[in-house]
Amino acid sequence: MKRLVVMPSEAISEYEQAGYSSWLQNYYNPLGMFDEVLVFSPLEQEPRQAYGLKIRPVSWTRFARTLKELHPDIVRAYGGGWAADLVCSSRVAGIPVVVSLHDSLDESISPLVAFADRILHVSGIVRQQAIRNGVPKGRLAYLPNRVDHSVFRPLDDRMPPSGPTFPNGHHILHVGRQCHQKNPDTLIRALAHLPPEYHVVFVGRGDTTQYRLLAAREGVEARCCWIPAVPNHELVNWYNWCSCMCTPSRHEGFGIVFIESAACGAPIITSDIAPMNEYLAHGVNAHLVPDYESPPALASAIRQVCEQEAYGQALGQAAMEMSAQFDRNRVEQQEEAIYREALKQPARILDADELSLAQRLGRNALGRFFYRRLRARTGAIIRKCMGMDAATA
Repeated sequence: MKRLVVMPSEAISEYEQAGYSSWLQNYYNPLGMFDEVLVFSPLEQEPRQAYGLKIRPVSWTRFARTLKELHPDIVRAYGGGWAADLVCSSRVAGIPVVVSLHDSLDESISPLVAFADRILHVSGIVRQQAIRNGVPKGRLAYLPNRVDHSVFRPLDDRMPPSGPTFPNGHHILHVGRQCHQKNPDTLIRALAHLPPEYHVVFVGRGDTTQYRLLAAREGVEARCCWIPAVPNHELVNWYNWCSCMCTPSRHEGFGIVFIESAACGAPIITSDIAPMNEYLAHGVNAHLVPDYESPPALASAIRQVCEQEAYGQALGQAAMEMSAQFDRNRVEQQEEAIYREALKQPARILDADELSLAQRLGRNALGRFFYRRLRARTGAIIRKCMGMDAATA
């Protein structure tokens, strides 16, 4: 029996609340390679089974002991942060450790990542950041995000999705968390430079208070709609309905919303930065904006895509063709091959100096982890006392 232990960067309940339940069914077990997939995490509250996974709460201090008892074939951590800290500082002899990096920011890549057997990166810019942070090139492997073309595809019916009633005109779709990274503020300011028939729909979780206030100051509040969460498999309706998908991110590790919208044939407008410009080409399969902090520049790009109908349609068609390289089955084959390679190679054995360093870094990481959890819980209590919904903050 082949067993995989995975350590996601969030609790499974967080992915459920964000609408990713259908996505979870196959994500952690490429092509059904493993007979058993277990989620071990200090973020889980109680043992349960869901999505073909056995989910178990395992504390940081008991993680290595639990691995010794179970002795899975591979341990996989997602993200270069606390999950990587935990699995890399708790290595068990003979069990290979695979870590995936999803963020392009330097501070998102823990130095403990260097103790993994294989380090997977989702894009060229993430690879560059990993190398700059001391990750050996020989242990890096490319594994991009994937899109399920059985879900994300062009639809014959491009009617408005169920929910709010939208006026006629051009509908700009912004998909992503409502935060500084996803740059909703520049899009709101850009809306003030567009004719009144333009509207923006923001789909994604986060505290929208500051963005609603900004929209009111810009005089476009009535032309903005915020939807906190949409089940992942229902996003296809939004991508097919919108006039364009515009998420002008300030930074990304990959940007899965762009290949989802591309698979649906939606015209894409985004920032002319890596990693988006690694797979999107300006004027070919997307409209890339170099000055993505400029509301007039973003407004001009939106008008060009929406009002030059042939141009927008050509971008959408080319984007759909581009998305084929990220097809779920193709990426899962790559991931399965990486796992098989990891199983063939002997797992790394840390020497005394490496082991001492890993343990010291692990203790520091443990302190940071519990500090972040305490801060998050304190923030949730404060929001509750203020009458705010912690689930959307």
